[in-house]
Amino acid sequence: MAIVPLKKMIAICHYGGEFETYEDGLMSYSGGDSYAVDLEINMQLSGFMQEIAEAIDSTVDGMLIKYFLPGNNKNLITVSKDKDFSRMANYYKDSDQFEVYVMKESSPAKTLKKKPVHRPQKTQPETQMVAVLPPADMGPPNVAPLNEVADIETVNEITPAPTPISVNPFPMPITNNEHVGAKQWENLITGVGQRFHSLAEFREALRKYSIAHGFNYVYKKNENQRVTVKCKSENCQWRIHASKLSTTQLVCIKTMRPTHSCQGGSIKPAFRATRSWVGNLIKEKVKDSPKIKPKDIAKDLKRDYGIVLNYSQARRAKEYAREQLLGSYKDAYSELPYFCEKIMETNPGSLAKFSTHEDLSFHRLFVCFHALISGFVQGCRPLIFLDSTPLNSRYQGMLLTATSADGDDGAFPVAFAVVDEETSDNWHWFLSEFKNMVLGHGPITFVADFQKGLRESLPEIFGGECYHAYCLGYLAEKLNNDITEHFSHDARRIMIEDLYAAAHAPKLEGFEKYMEDIKAISPEAYNWIIRSEPDHWANAFFGGLRYNHMTSNFGNYIYSWVSEANELPITQMVDELRGKMMQLVYTRRVESSQWLTRLTPSMEEKLKTEMLKVHSVQILRTHGSKFEVRYGEVIDIVDIENWDCSCKVWLLTGMPCCHAIRVLESYGRGAHDHCSRYVHVEMYHLAYADSINPIPNVERLMDVEFDDAAVIVTPPVAIQTPGRAKIRKVVTGRVGPADFLKRQLQCGKCKGLGHNKRSCKEVQENSQSSQYETMS
Repeated sequence: MAIVPLKKMIAICHYGGEFETYEDGLMSYSGGDSYAVDLEINMQLSGFMQEIAEAIDSTVDGMLIKYFLPGNNKNLITVSKDKDFSRMANYYKDSDQFEVYVMKESSPAKTLKKKPVHRPQKTQPETQMVAVLPPADMGPPNVAPLNEVADIETVNEITPAPTPISVNPFPMPITNNEHVGAKQWENLITGVGQRFHSLAEFREALRKYSIAHGFNYVYKKNENQRVTVKCKSENCQWRIHASKLSTTQLVCIKTMRPTHSCQGGSIKPAFRATRSWVGNLIKEKVKDSPKIKPKDIAKDLKRDYGIVLNYSQARRAKEYAREQLLGSYKDAYSELPYFCEKIMETNPGSLAKFSTHEDLSFHRLFVCFHALISGFVQGCRPLIFLDSTPLNSRYQGMLLTATSADGDDGAFPVAFAVVDEETSDNWHWFLSEFKNMVLGHGPITFVADFQKGLRESLPEIFGGECYHAYCLGYLAEKLNNDITEHFSHDARRIMIEDLYAAAHAPKLEGFEKYMEDIKAISPEAYNWIIRSEPDHWANAFFGGLRYNHMTSNFGNYIYSWVSEANELPITQMVDELRGKMMQLVYTRRVESSQWLTRLTPSMEEKLKTEMLKVHSVQILRTHGSKFEVRYGEVIDIVDIENWDCSCKVWLLTGMPCCHAIRVLESYGRGAHDHCSRYVHVEMYHLAYADSINPIPNVERLMDVEFDDAAVIVTPPVAIQTPGRAKIRKVVTGRVGPADFLKRQLQCGKCKGLGHNKRSCKEVQENSQSSQYETMS
């Protein structure tokens, strides 16, 4: 029994959610996704179910379709045969659309005994797949309906032929010379008598064949034994019927009308090019080029096959292909318990620890390898940079990092965590786990933003054993955003440069000088800076040692690692980062074994630079271990016993300044002996002495049989909005004012920022006032 709608109708198909039953017996549906499927002329239940299966990227096996009668939300009606399908369409014949609920197996609605009767109004999801509807005035095609197999099998228009049959006499845009990939599919369907191993193979061949010849089709019958298909264009004569041969699984084309009486059409990816199908099509491309971008995938598919995808469709297809190659993103979370055990088993002394929410959804994962924490404790400066970067995986999240600085000013990763979102609680947890790994280390200087609860968490966890240096880059950016006064780009640039200069100034008088310069431009900015706790960021006041590192985004190379690995399932992403760290440790160990200097190369160069200035330094007077020296017009005091100079360079960098070197030479002492121990090659070797070991068979963790009592971790609840997470831009060198201070539009009339004279409200208001006065 076929459905013949009098006008265009569309079915809103809900899938993946659940029902709730209220005290009054009424039911509501929440969660899941919604898709739009149009009701075709003469459509049957099998064809409708196939349309839904392709929309939700599933199969018709075990599919259940249910609906509510108009005005009755208490009883779900099941559609199990064509008669039910016809009755449902008849109930809603006066509507433009109706709702159906798609299930794979029976799921009883849960009862909420004390749920109030008043329910919030249900809204449709923001994104839906909208199918193209036929014109409302278009009637049934001028051909016999394909309701019975006998009607098809008596046609017998084509006899088997060994040569390919041309089935479309009209020129199709898909078959031009550009679409070389689709051309190989032109002869997948050859005509009556052609055999296939299964109906699934026939359907796949039909899909590719339609792409190659540029037309869409609909199923008139789509059953376990037979399939009948016609061209989707109205009044087109093209159709095909195939069924299983008796007592075998082979499928044979029984009848076929090869000629299109329509002009063909363009491929509608939302209808035929499903996520899984396109994903399988591009699987080899993704395997050969894992970093290929979705926009390049869409470009290649349009060029090779004529298939047009938008960015989101290409991204989802790539995600599916990666899942097929690397494993499921969802399954990777359930592997976490075993994965953490393997990390600690293969790398003794390491810590891999995860936690979940009450519903067992992923919350956070902390990883610290023994080789890295040992290298930090034995060979790195007591300096930790705390930072975060967003992930671009299917479930997104954030990566929290703790990075140190080795003796050659290279970034040294110490620990990291994957969390569902960046919150004060997650930072507090991360720092607590980190402290357990560095117990007894002594005072540590942390360079970090003061947001996300770090200002409170650091002293609470580490007490007096830490110093918190505010990230100068974050401070400068916040100042620029908080200033409400109108300033030109150059004025703002000068203020930010003065802020940097004030932060680096080693002495109080230098700090005050730059602050007065800022005050002359903006008293508001001056007051803001005074209230920003300079004792946490200005060298003139800061009590800890940060070796002249002023910003928290010290480990820029880690962001490049993340950009390469963050689309992987969580276990493989972590293992990819482990591999990068393992290679970093090995490479630096090998390179440093060739060093012949006492200091690391970069520090040796810095010391040589200071030594070249020695001839211009004069020793004026001595006071025990203290010496008064002059460099140009500046007089400083050097205390060689306490490794200090009033210029503060020795203290701030751990390297003797030219004043100290001059005094040391006068006493016959070597400058190398008075450099911080952390910049010596011996300490560098200690930092990279231990190795990170590989974790075998990470890609096959799911082959392991888990205990019944094992925790099954589920993916995190999506926190961020759909779309790509913005990965931090990788920059080289130290971050300065020019790295974030972008030139803004400035109005030539009111001097305000963010607009020009044409869009200035003040100009528009004045213009309106003038017009009003003229009319008066």
